Amino acid sequence: MSAPLLGDYAGAFEPDFRLDRLSRPTLARVGRELMLFAHFHDRGLMPLVAARFGREHMTPLACDEWMGASPVYNARARALLGIRGDGVSAIFKALQVDPGFAHRYMDVGYELRDESLGWFWLKFCGAYQDVHKISRGGEPAIRQLCHDMEDPTFDATAIAVNPRARVRPEHRPPLALGHVGPTCRWRVFLDDAAAPYPPLAVRDAVAASRAARFRFAELPAELGAGLADYSGDFVPDFTLELLAQPVLARLCREWMLDVHLLTRAAQESLRVRWGADVARELAREQWAALAPVYVPRLLRALDVKGDDMSAVGKALQLDPALPHEYVRTRFALESPLVGHFSIEPCEAFADGEPAGWLALLLDAERPGFDAVVAAVNPRARCLPTGPFAWRIEIDPNAAPRAEAPLANAVRVSNVARFELEP
Repeated sequence: MSAPLLGDYAGAFEPDFRLDRLSRPTLARVGRELMLFAHFHDRGLMPLVAARFGREHMTPLACDEWMGASPVYNARARALLGIRGDGVSAIFKALQVDPGFAHRYMDVGYELRDESLGWFWLKFCGAYQDVHKISRGGEPAIRQLCHDMEDPTFDATAIAVNPRARVRPEHRPPLALGHVGPTCRWRVFLDDAAAPYPPLAVRDAVAASRAARFRFAELPAELGAGLADYSGDFVPDFTLELLAQPVLARLCREWMLDVHLLTRAAQESLRVRWGADVARELAREQWAALAPVYVPRLLRALDVKGDDMSAVGKALQLDPALPHEYVRTRFALESPLVGHFSIEPCEAFADGEPAGWLALLLDAERPGFDAVVAAVNPRARCLPTGPFAWRIEIDPNAAPRAEAPLANAVRVSNVARFELEP
């Protein structure tokens, strides 16, 4: 008899823990956190780019990142969920599971008239609210997000389904004084006269990766209650809870891989602009800035308490920067103060550049995940013991490791503080 599914991970550490161990409602909660994690990505990277090279580089880099990754992961999600066709309903279904439209942080409404025309609107847009707050309503920053970034990236996502698809605004910020109703409203349609979308080298580099073509383990024959796929009618108020538990567990793994594809796209864009050394340096600073903020959120979502080695191991098992199956990790708990972490031969290490954050694992002395360990306990240290193997120790008498300076800037964003669960 199989073990009962978990409603949280507050209990004992499980060396072979997988997302499949979580119940359907718990997976939905974790899934929303994983979708939101894609929004953390830019909160850590864009300030670094602006400080070093100027704010004018933020928009083209963000466009490269999302246009380079979203067509790839869009196709993966449609294949997993059996989303067929190339009409507006297929575009809308894919948007409903796109981490760019993180559920609740982006409260999206949909209206489908037919397969050639529909609308979506943002009843609440966390990204707009964040930019509005940070810029104090400054129009240039709002236009940068709602015009310069969304115009090309929305089209790129729709065109991944149908090259004739286009997305055009009916209204969007800056908003008139006293505006009520949705933040923005967009028309999605098929245009027979649409010009071919221009090639994008970053997208080609991401699409050529092993990550883009990676195949997760097959779903079990028995899926239990819930939707086995999304091949049926379009559901305007679709929620993650509608999916069967094994399908939702697989979708959560896809979202982990999506973030890796985003980091690959960003690193390729950085490499082309400023070289591989700068790209890797910024990736390290970015991960170090984000980990102190997103790690506590993930642990809280699964009711993981404490800062001993068991909590460290759980954090590494859950970290979306290490996509399950594509990256094969092991964690052995020796004592409350000592653990052993290793990465086995896997597709991630067979993949080439740009490797995103995973390139930092090649640095045995300063692996990128050390920021994740420190986010659980700042007195923990990672000591290399072999190729892709580390001993992690907590020294209660050691001085706590200082956070990355940028972590506070990430922490004050509304992404860090947003409550996903009602």
